[in-house]
Amino acid sequence: MQPSSANTTLSTPETPPTPYPLLTSDEALFHACLENITVQRCHIQCKPRLCEVLHSENVAGFLKICHRHIDFLIYRKGDWLPMVAIEFEDDSPDKASRKTRDRQLVNDIFSSFGIPVLQVHAKDINQIDTLVHKLSAAWQQRNANLEIMPPQSEECAPHPPTTTLLAASSSSPNAATSRLMKDTCSSIS
Repeated sequence: MQPSSANTTLSTPETPPTPYPLLTSDEALFHACLENITVQRCHIQCKPRLCEVLHSENVAGFLKICHRHIDFLIYRKGDWLPMVAIEFEDDSPDKASRKTRDRQLVNDIFSSFGIPVLQVHAKDINQIDTLVHKLSAAWQQRNANLEIMPPQSEECAPHPPTTTLLAASSSSPNAATSRLMKDTCSSIS
């Protein structure tokens, strides 16, 4: 008995799927930059789907998030609690196709959980001090939100760091940048 043509088309596509890199070259460069800035004291996840990070009990909520992702998500080292979400902008065709309403939905969802969303453009990769300042401010905002918002469950209750960030007011901007990010990330572990 031969399979029907309908079954054949579903099981053997004309062109097989081909793998492609997870990150564009700009995204890969930004990821390397994030790892250098944080001195690997945080977990950095690339392109997690929202349904892997956020849980929705109803079908409508799940359908809103199941096909969407955030470009980068930074977690605390000890308990993997999401701290900062990053939307990375570059000139790739995939980014151009994402609509403003999709970005707004992502911002609204993360805001409801108290997780700041940073917008970073590829041209900003070389501005390390500015990037460190944005990341540190977002981290502080998340810590403040954790103090206000009650933990969602007792299993993974967040424990905000008790150390405060130092102001970046040193004579050497690179030393201030390193110290600021080191203090930020050391409070994680």
